[in-house]
Amino acid sequence: MGFFRRKKYPLPKFPEHIAPAFKGLCVPCSDDEIAELRMKLFDFMGDVESEAEREGMVSLDLAREIAQRLSYMLDLYPELDEKKRGYVVGAVRYFLSDSDGLDDFAFASGLNDDAQIVNHCLEEIGVEDMYIDIDRF
Repeated sequence: MGFFRRKKYPLPKFPEHIAPAFKGLCVPCSDDEIAELRMKLFDFMGDVESEAEREGMVSLDLAREIAQRLSYMLDLYPELDEKKRGYVVGAVRYFLSDSDGLDDFAFASGLNDDAQIVNHCLEEIGVEDMYIDIDRF
């Protein structure tokens, strides 16, 4: 008889179309595609910084923490099994997506769903000491 560990960061409860959309992004990819995702992450952070200066709605500190965790997960990518690789790719793609759960730039809490996804993926890949404390933002 096995015991199941309750997840600290289960996949967040978003509108019903979001969880399947996230899961659809969780597809492992080649080393070249990982390099491209890294570049897109870097470019996106430039967009976030510009938006923070222009509108001030987006939490730049939270965006930086998310990007740092995603970069760390991308560093781990070669060591992970296929399922965990999918989570990493899904988390990065979700953060970069214009059509995720909440508009990242329209609300002060626009990145909270992204942080929840990152926390969920950190737990799934076994890196539980790097959770983002969303309540700080």
